[in-house]
Amino acid sequence: MRYSYLPLTNIISFCLSQNKEGDFWDFKQEWHSNIEDLIKDIICFANTVHNEDCYLMFGIADDHSLVGMKNARRKQADILDTISKLSFAGDILPEISVTTVDYEGVELDVLIIHNTDNTPIYLKRQYGKMRQGCIYARVGDRNTPDEGNAEIAVIEQLWKKRFGLTKTHLEYIFDALRNKQDWSTNNDGYYHIYKPEYTIEHVYEDDSFSEKDSDEFYSFSQSNPNTSYFMLDIKARGTTLESHQIVCLDSGRLTIPVPEWGYIDAEPYSYETIRYKYYIEGSHTELLLHFMYLPEDSEQRWAFRNFEKVVLFFASETEKRLFENYVCTNIPRLNKRVEESEAYNYVETGNEVKTADYMKCLRTAIALNTMLKEFREYTNQKAIVD
Repeated sequence: MRYSYLPLTNIISFCLSQNKEGDFWDFKQEWHSNIEDLIKDIICFANTVHNEDCYLMFGIADDHSLVGMKNARRKQADILDTISKLSFAGDILPEISVTTVDYEGVELDVLIIHNTDNTPIYLKRQYGKMRQGCIYARVGDRNTPDEGNAEIAVIEQLWKKRFGLTKTHLEYIFDALRNKQDWSTNNDGYYHIYKPEYTIEHVYEDDSFSEKDSDEFYSFSQSNPNTSYFMLDIKARGTTLESHQIVCLDSGRLTIPVPEWGYIDAEPYSYETIRYKYYIEGSHTELLLHFMYLPEDSEQRWAFRNFEKVVLFFASETEKRLFENYVCTNIPRLNKRVEESEAYNYVETGNEVKTADYMKCLRTAIALNTMLKEFREYTNQKAIVD
């Protein structure tokens, strides 16, 4: 599980529930009085073997009670300015951001040290008690001592992380999808330029998917509802690690992974379960979608804009769950919007029952997207008020 995909309040809850500090979080009652100590903490958290963002949480006492911010606080711009003036090997700097969170009625500052593969990060010139050329790392709940150096096994792992040697083949492939320029195409699909043993291959042989004429309700969000499918196999050295069903929409103008089905229990207002399609940010399906979708292509862009009106995009699994709970408490409002909608009244599938079902799914999707926007505004406003 990648914790960085969770809302920050959920990450704080998880860390507090552990009743200790860990390899990606630390509690501080106040900000460091000495900027050199803060920079050392940042460098240590930047040098972690795992692939999580790391968090310094301020306003939490040694006994893990919430005390909030009482004394002087540091600004993100000042910290970034200090980091930029230091001399780092290879000019590779730790990436950080600072935010304030209202957590259970208490205001906390959180400094996020963003995960990087460019480890180890170390100084070319001494700064404070940190010596040049020494590698300071976070292992468990401990930092490397001021005048020490990380253990050789840790240093080896940090260099392996830089070269992608700590990831599974599947993790490496999906992380690599974020850089489209590192991939090229051939008759079978895609291959990684620098690691050609990693491939993404089209599979047409299976009769259940091969160029099959079929459709889903979202097919009718397009100018042309013609729809077909095939499979993509994610491979390493010829071994299939994962497979994804791909849909070709708008007569082939938009080719993307099939979204997931979501279900919301509408009882006691209705015996019908609310059905919808969705993606979750950072999931393999969503990463593959953004890899395959080319927004610079005007035809793809037009098709995708029509598509995203009737499919939901969640920031995390937690947001999906909370939103579904929100919808459950607002079923009458959802039903009213669907019943009053005249969207997609031109849909015709050739089957009266199917047409009615598709039209309802399309209108429900539009209403759910509107409610998702309202839910996010409500959540943000509640955080401000609280």
